[in-house]
Amino acid sequence: MKKKIERAIISVFDKGGLVDFAKTLADEFNVEILSTGGTGRLLEQNGVKITKISEYTGSPEMFGGRVKTLHPKIEGGILYRRENEDDITDAKKYDIPPIDMVVCNLYQFKEAISKPDTSLADALEMIDIGGPTMIRAAAKNYPDVVVVPDAQYYDSILEELRKNSGTVGDELRAKLAREVFVIMADYNLAIANYLQKRIQDKLLPKQLIKVFEKVQDTRYGENWDQQAAFYKDLSSKYGLQDFKQLNGKEISFNNYLDIDSCIQILLDFGTEHYVTAILKHTSPNGIAIDKKAQLASVKKAFSTDPLSAFGGIWGVNKHLTEEVADYIVNQENIFIEVIMAPSFEPKALDILRQKENMRVLEFGDFLTKREEIYENPELRSVLGGIIVQEYDHKPVIKEWKVVSERGVSEEEKEALIFAYKVSKWAKSNSACFVQTYDTGIYTIGIGAGQQSRVHVVKLAVQKAREFGHGEALQNSVMGTDSFFPFPDGLEAAVEAGANAIINPGGSIRDDKVIERANELDCSLVFCGKRVFRH
Repeated sequence: MKKKIERAIISVFDKGGLVDFAKTLADEFNVEILSTGGTGRLLEQNGVKITKISEYTGSPEMFGGRVKTLHPKIEGGILYRRENEDDITDAKKYDIPPIDMVVCNLYQFKEAISKPDTSLADALEMIDIGGPTMIRAAAKNYPDVVVVPDAQYYDSILEELRKNSGTVGDELRAKLAREVFVIMADYNLAIANYLQKRIQDKLLPKQLIKVFEKVQDTRYGENWDQQAAFYKDLSSKYGLQDFKQLNGKEISFNNYLDIDSCIQILLDFGTEHYVTAILKHTSPNGIAIDKKAQLASVKKAFSTDPLSAFGGIWGVNKHLTEEVADYIVNQENIFIEVIMAPSFEPKALDILRQKENMRVLEFGDFLTKREEIYENPELRSVLGGIIVQEYDHKPVIKEWKVVSERGVSEEEKEALIFAYKVSKWAKSNSACFVQTYDTGIYTIGIGAGQQSRVHVVKLAVQKAREFGHGEALQNSVMGTDSFFPFPDGLEAAVEAGANAIINPGGSIRDDKVIERANELDCSLVFCGKRVFRH
């Protein structure tokens, strides 16, 4: 059985809940409180008896408070092993009483540097030294010392003290010690990243240090026999953890992948017009823009491929209306795993909740944070490590080069850019046929994930015809995510009805492809940017 907690040092930056906690330690458990600075003043003002650390050590605070607890009597009292004869001898020799509990949270460095007006000098002052030293020491010696690194643990500590007659069990001690090293990893990461950006703003530094925190376990991974969970990157300002679930079952591993793709598609299309994106297995199944009505956008996106939309992920970029919710719920052939929007009309939410299992996600003003969302690199795991790249968040059109004799109208240009954005999000190789109508643009056939470009074009055509868009293929436009290695892909698109095509160019046979486009009277645009998505 551990001995009772008799002496605690308390020095915190975040003082929420501290007074009640310290009072209980002192009054109910007769714990001697050592404290300093603002923490000590707060406790004294609220009737908690303390011993000032400067009196305890016989050494004053120095350098404007930078040195307060860095003293052998403090660190020795935390670190010495209670059952080690040599340590006991040293403690007696140097008059170092044991400190049984360290209550300490750190200067809020990340919060400080998040403010745009924080100077380097201000940031450096927010790098805690004494606090990390104490909590690391306590964590190292956790069999003898209880470390309390966050106010969230106050209640559980008091409960443990009451249950165990004034002491804390091994399990909680170990849990708190581990928490300290996670806190320190995150804290040091924030400082390292801040200084890295000031020294040289590199997206891909020599050492890439990340700390992740579990948000939730999922029922299983991609398949039933795989364990999985969603972790948030503590260095990212925004992420899927910011979404609010308003209805439905827990979010699955595969749902997270689809939600991630859906929100990034919406980020690419912005908020100027009504956009609907329907996905399946992280690839777009149908996308539409309508300049006047959300319901029209939803219907057009769904019409692309209503069969594959079954069990898909649906996202809209604007406040979801009651009429859209009514349409979704009352169509017999619509089954949705997840529907997501920045916000929902109250009546729309009531209607959607009729589908008990359908996950309803609200993402607020996420679409306004595009630049901040993409500040961090994209990570993908491979056996034994990760590969890292900048997110593909730059404009899809690097240059606008009409290389054919046939020109491009303004309406065709808008449609081509739309088609190219969609082809970016379909798994490579991809091809996307789109058509315009009086108030918008919509997909009529999407092909994805094929090993050859001609086959993906043919797949997109086949799907368009299967779902009633054969006539719409006439005078359509097509985007494909990389160059045509041979003219056959272009020929297949024109044969289906496309009269304008966009790709990045860059093939050694571009001249032959351009020549064939001219022979077929097809507009061909090179945009200079490939948009593969493996």
